[in-house]
Amino acid sequence: MARVSSSRAALSLSLLFITACASGQAATVADDAPAMFRGGPSRIGSYDATDGPALAGMQWRVMTDGDVISSPVVFGRTVYVGSGDGKLYALDRTTGASRWTHDAGNAIASSPAVGGGLVYFATRDGHVVAVDANSGAPRWRIATGRDMPWPWGHESGDVYTSSPAYVDGIIVVGAGDGGVYALDARTGKQRWRAATRGRVRSSPAISNGAVFVGSADGRVYAFDLATGKERWHFDTEGVQLHSEKFGYDRRTVQSSPAVSRGTVFVGARDGFLYAISADSGRLRWRFDHKISWVNTSPAVRDGVVYAGSSDAQFIQALDGATGKELWRTKTGTTWSSPAVTEHFVYAGDGAGHLTALDRATGAIRWQFRVASQVWSSPTPNGDLVVFGGTDGAVYALRTAPLPAVRRAVFFDTAYIKSSSLPDPALVTRFLGNRGYDTLTASTVEAFLRARIADHAPSVVVFAIDHLPQSITDSVPERSLFRQYLDAGGKIVWPGIPPLLFPRDPTTGSAGGLDALNWRAATRLLGVSHDSAMFDLRGVQSTAAGRRWGLPPRWRGAWGIAPDPSITVLGRDEYGQAVSWTKRYGGPEGTGFVRVPGDDPLSIYLAAEYRPSISTQE
Repeated sequence: MARVSSSRAALSLSLLFITACASGQAATVADDAPAMFRGGPSRIGSYDATDGPALAGMQWRVMTDGDVISSPVVFGRTVYVGSGDGKLYALDRTTGASRWTHDAGNAIASSPAVGGGLVYFATRDGHVVAVDANSGAPRWRIATGRDMPWPWGHESGDVYTSSPAYVDGIIVVGAGDGGVYALDARTGKQRWRAATRGRVRSSPAISNGAVFVGSADGRVYAFDLATGKERWHFDTEGVQLHSEKFGYDRRTVQSSPAVSRGTVFVGARDGFLYAISADSGRLRWRFDHKISWVNTSPAVRDGVVYAGSSDAQFIQALDGATGKELWRTKTGTTWSSPAVTEHFVYAGDGAGHLTALDRATGAIRWQFRVASQVWSSPTPNGDLVVFGGTDGAVYALRTAPLPAVRRAVFFDTAYIKSSSLPDPALVTRFLGNRGYDTLTASTVEAFLRARIADHAPSVVVFAIDHLPQSITDSVPERSLFRQYLDAGGKIVWPGIPPLLFPRDPTTGSAGGLDALNWRAATRLLGVSHDSAMFDLRGVQSTAAGRRWGLPPRWRGAWGIAPDPSITVLGRDEYGQAVSWTKRYGGPEGTGFVRVPGDDPLSIYLAAEYRPSISTQE
């Protein structure tokens, strides 16, 4: 299957502009090792993180205005990631705060590379762009050629574009015009262009002076890094297949090769995962995914290969020498490329999961689920795992040692009539699908008492905004509810503030407005509710609220006057705090949290928000 060819196109590259890139700020960045998609130029997706076996919660969430297909790159204390809104974002690693944004003018489905003080990425319309790593100021921008036509013409799944690799002052990136480009990293000047026979959406891997990349023509290529001369190409099974006979693409090599121990590991849409000799291009083994696309780029660590499958919906581990399957774990549709650390494998899927699996056994250790697809590949860094979603968000999750957070939702059908939430059963199902245990009036007391005793991290979401008698008291500040908060617990409350205007569980009646009990709510939570009223008003989330995962705008009532003891998450048009949080002795992200009641995702994200002020650097 391997052949040597010296043919390559000599099409010119349009250099649109070049500016000097030397700056004092950039020089401080350039001292660190380069960072890029899959961790380095060999694209093995292996990371030396300090992750723990438990999900502590969400460190931060940042919204963009487009799908986040791009995989984040962490360089020092900055996260770089592109969005479908055409912007490249530089975010603070600890807080998610914006350092800068660069508007490239077209969707970014490429993952950035950072090196030499610059950040490099590609846009959907075929531009390769370099900006200053510290400021986002443009440095150079070049245009590649027009996208080649698809072999059949109706191929789907053209989601990603090629991500640049940086090595020794050179950028290597694929393009839709079928070319693989080597560019001077400082100026953008073309050093060489090598040609394939299809769009190049695969991200080039570089190892031992060679460039390895897949193409929509069904081939994997090896080019000389210095000259661009073709060393060999390998025909996958897809070269012989005709997509029109199947009704979907059976040819493209979307997967980015991973190179380890002299072997190139790469997946293809013909349904195979391949191991190819890096020297000769000869097949060593292949694993049959039974037609299911292998879009993921394999991860490799200690001689074991980790890959995902599309319609077959699994993550697998294979012996890198023989191709023997070591374990397989059911997931959703997996295009997100797995990342591997010393103990764990992380991958996203089309059902919105970010899953952490035990590297040795494939057992699921924890899952975090967003309300969108996760096509972005996760990037572990220190105790964080960063990824993007098609909901437009960039997420940073924090891992931790055991014990795991105890997650629960209060829902008891005997109290349905007393709830002010539009659909408490929906909220409960939503949280249950994300690993939350359901508590009733007979079990919530035991749960709170146990957490008061053991101080294990925990959270309770009250999908029914009514306190059962078992956790209340005639003296509100002495209630079990308050004791749990004082012990460092976390309660997420989506409805009317507790004890303010309770409804009868039997009839659902709250009585007349003379039944409003501002004093009880004030004593229970230690925050004045004297100004709380039922008038619905427009509410906008604050910067803190957006970090907690709240929507930008909603309508809400029962706002309170801002108080130094609370953090305002959402403020109405009168300046009242409609959404807010107060800590009672626990760390950041614990305490009482009032959130909108009609958005299960916001409730979930607020429950998961549990940042560390000083994450590991």
